[in-house]
Amino acid sequence: MQINLYNRHRIYLTSALMDLVYAFVVGAVAVYAVELGATAMQLGYIGSLGAALYALSCYLSGHLPDHLSRKKIVFWATLFSALSCLGLANSTVLSRIYLFFGSFNFALGFFWPNLQSLLADSRHRRSLTATLGNFCVFWSLGFTVGHYICGYLTRISSTFPLGWSVALCFAILAVNLTLSDSEALKKMGSADFLSRIDNKSRLLWSRFLICGWLANFSVVFIVGSAKMLFPKLALDVDHLDRQTLGLMLALIHAGQVLTFLVTKYWHGWQYNRRTFLLTQFLTLPGAGLLALTSNSFCYAAGMFLIGSSYGFTYSASIYYSTSRPPEFKTRTGIHEAFIGLGILFGPLIGGFVSLLWNLHAPYFFGLLLLVATIGIQAMILYRPLKESATN
Repeated sequence: MQINLYNRHRIYLTSALMDLVYAFVVGAVAVYAVELGATAMQLGYIGSLGAALYALSCYLSGHLPDHLSRKKIVFWATLFSALSCLGLANSTVLSRIYLFFGSFNFALGFFWPNLQSLLADSRHRRSLTATLGNFCVFWSLGFTVGHYICGYLTRISSTFPLGWSVALCFAILAVNLTLSDSEALKKMGSADFLSRIDNKSRLLWSRFLICGWLANFSVVFIVGSAKMLFPKLALDVDHLDRQTLGLMLALIHAGQVLTFLVTKYWHGWQYNRRTFLLTQFLTLPGAGLLALTSNSFCYAAGMFLIGSSYGFTYSASIYYSTSRPPEFKTRTGIHEAFIGLGILFGPLIGGFVSLLWNLHAPYFFGLLLLVATIGIQAMILYRPLKESATN
C-alpha cells in the first residue's frame, strides 16, 4: 500500500481521537463504577473483562483474510465503539458497565491492528522509526489530554465524558471516510531494519520481537493496575479530588510522549540489548512509589516513570512487529493482544491482591512480575547466536 503524506496525517489524527475517546471511557467508567458502589475487586473484574475481549479480538483481527478492507474494519469498529459508549452513558447498574465496557474493548481490538497495519504498509523515504514515532506521539497525546480533561468533566457528572466519547467517535468516522485503502504491488522491509542488521538478522530480530511483546505485557500489567485500581485508592482512601486523579492518569501518557520523542529522534536504540533492558527498570521506582507512599507528588512521579518505561516498551514492540514483511497485520494483532493480556491480568490479579492486603499491594506484585520477565528477556537476548550478529 502506498500512503501519501496527507493520508498518514489522517491516520495520526484518527489514533489521537480514538485514544482521547478511550481515556474518557476508562476515566469515566472507573469513577462511575465507584459511585455505583464497586469494590477494588469489581473494578479489577471490569478492567479484566474488557482486556480479555480486547486481546481476543486483537488475535482474531490479525487473522482476518487479507482481502478484507482494513478501512471498512476500522469504520465498523469505530461505529460499534460509539454504540458501546452510548450504552455506558445510560447504564445504571454494574452489570451494564461490564457489558458495554467489554463490547467497547472488543471493538477496539479490531480497530488498532488494522489501523497500525495501514500505517505499516506506508513506504517512503522517511524511516519507519520516524513514522511510528509520530504515530505514538499522537495517540499518547490523545491519552494525556483525554485523562486530564476527563478529570474536569467528571466533576460535572461521571457520565459526561461518555457523551463526548460518542461525539468523538463520529468525528473519527468522518476522518475514516477520507482514508485510502489501496494495496501496493510489492511490500518491502523498512530501511531502518535493512541498514542496521547483517544477513544473520532473522534470528536476532525474532528474539527482540518476542522480548518486545514480553516487556509490553509486564509493564502494561502495572499500568493496567494503575488505571483501573488507582481511582479507588485515590478517591476512597486518600480522598483526592477528581481533577487531581485525572492529572495523575494523564502523567502516565505524558511520560510516554517524552519517550516517544526520544525514540523518534535517537536512532541508536534498535537492537541494543542494554538499552532495551535498562529502560524497563524505570518502572521499578515508579511502581515502588505507588506501593510505598501516599503522597500526591510521589504518586505523580510514579505515574510519570511507569509511563516513560511503557513508552519505550511500546515503541520497541511495535517497531519489531512492523519492521519486517510480510504479515504486518498478524504481528500487530499479537502486539496489541499482549497489551490486552497485561490490562487483563493487571487489574484482575491486582484486585485480588488488594482484597487480601491493601490497595498499595498490586504494585508490589507488579514489581515481582517485572523483575521475572526482565530476567527471561536477558536470557533470550544474551544467549549466543549460532552465527555472529551486531548488537
